[in-house]
Amino acid sequence: MQWLIDLDGVVWKMDTPIEGSVDAIARLRSLGHELHFVTNNSSLSRDQYLEKLARLGIKAIREEIITSAMAAATLVRSGDRVLAIGERGLLEELEAVGAELVVPNSLEDAEGVDCVVLGWYRQFSYSDMSNACVAIRSGARFIATNADPTYPLERLVVPGTGALVASVATATGAQPIVAGKPEDPMVKLLKPLLTADTIMVGDRLSTDGRFAARLGVDFGLVSSGIREEHDPGIPVSLHAASLAAVVEMRIG
Repeated sequence: MQWLIDLDGVVWKMDTPIEGSVDAIARLRSLGHELHFVTNNSSLSRDQYLEKLARLGIKAIREEIITSAMAAATLVRSGDRVLAIGERGLLEELEAVGAELVVPNSLEDAEGVDCVVLGWYRQFSYSDMSNACVAIRSGARFIATNADPTYPLERLVVPGTGALVASVATATGAQPIVAGKPEDPMVKLLKPLLTADTIMVGDRLSTDGRFAARLGVDFGLVSSGIREEHDPGIPVSLHAASLAAVVEMRIG
């Protein structure tokens, strides 16, 4: 059996593992299940995700990590001049496909870029927003790693990438091409990896649930992260408090 597992709000909140998640993943490993960790969080590189998983006692390999930064990079051509607003995870994936990352010294420098790629960036500033707006108004393509409006901390909820994207969209009147769950670029990344019996486990109906539906796989909704209003149009195969509970319900 194959498991597609979201990270933030499912496996951990910030640096704290959600109760039972580490043991649940170890159990799936011991039973020979196939795992992929599928996240809309573009801030960390794949190697950084591996390091974080290892710190929590979770074994994984690089090929099992799928991020929205990877999906965004599929929309960029080698040689494109890119205004990348994000953290290491996004920058590394763009460099890997041959993008030229532009760091504007003035607003005029932003006029010549081919595309703006915006991910989760905890140092996002008015200067970043201004550079993005100038570039997009000058004809640059607007790509967002994801549109998640919020991000779960251990107890609180803070703005996510979608909030940053909304500021640029408001200022430019342009809507971005969204790369992460549940949109086409992420679907195209996962489709070739799917097996006959697959379940997606996530905490957001609007992203994880729609993503599972678009992939044609089962969806396990957990309430350990972001809680959204029920949407009868999104099928839910299992609903439980946590990843550990979904694993128990699915395989006993």
